[in-house]
Amino acid sequence: MLRPDTGLPRFKGGPLVPVVTYLLVLVVLSGLVTISPRTSPPPILGTLWGIFLVVLTVAAVRIEAVAPRSLLPPARTLLPVVGVVAAFWGLYNLVALALALGGVSGFEATLSRTAAHPLLYLAALFSSLLFTAVPEEFLFRAYLQQKCTALAGGITRRAVLSGIGLVAVLFALFHLPRWFLALGHGVGSALAAELLGLTLMGLAYGSVYALTGNLWLVALFHASMNHPPFIITVNIPSGLHLVAGVIEYAAIVSLVYLTVRVTGSDGTPIVWTRRDTSAPVGE
Repeated sequence: MLRPDTGLPRFKGGPLVPVVTYLLVLVVLSGLVTISPRTSPPPILGTLWGIFLVVLTVAAVRIEAVAPRSLLPPARTLLPVVGVVAAFWGLYNLVALALALGGVSGFEATLSRTAAHPLLYLAALFSSLLFTAVPEEFLFRAYLQQKCTALAGGITRRAVLSGIGLVAVLFALFHLPRWFLALGHGVGSALAAELLGLTLMGLAYGSVYALTGNLWLVALFHASMNHPPFIITVNIPSGLHLVAGVIEYAAIVSLVYLTVRVTGSDGTPIVWTRRDTSAPVGE
């Protein structure tokens, strides 16, 4: 079963807890980027950053009187999670191969570095999953999205969409210290495109979490999107990155939605199950 049988946590704190938590994240991240203004942080800083996010999130949910363990899906969902992500990337590679054989620019029918060095790829994917994807999704989706949903009225259609949208914007703004301090970019059209792409990414991950309530699923999608398991060489032109992103995120959400509908899970996670006239949840 993909969806754990859980509902929206009953948070006891007010709006100040998530606001302070998010601001602390921005302050600490800005400090780390200032100390090490590089595209990729040293392994030790990356590890410490991941640990910090987990510790901060655990502290926040404890203040909210929610057990951190209750936000983690059971181990039995790992197999279907891997199956869904593997299905997505299997279909993606088939489409990429077809485009390469059709002579489409950016797709070449030659083995990628992933296919040539699978062990190195798996090491990079596991590192990204453990120290980036899981900590970030634990904060943004398992805590902030659910908290914003609760503040917006509980598991109603409007509240769920509000939680997804707000946290998607926060997720995009979360990358600004890296944009300004590490990459040295300024304000302009490139920043607008970057924020739009990150917001779309946040909307996709938020939708996956709303549909399943499964941290492992959204984290594995996050990590594998950071390190795509392409079998052939794929170099999408920069001008088409946003278009490709829209297609990729739409495919992810569609696949997850169809999987949830086909499997007929009886769980009731964060996905809306009530009309908008429902009473608020968790406050």
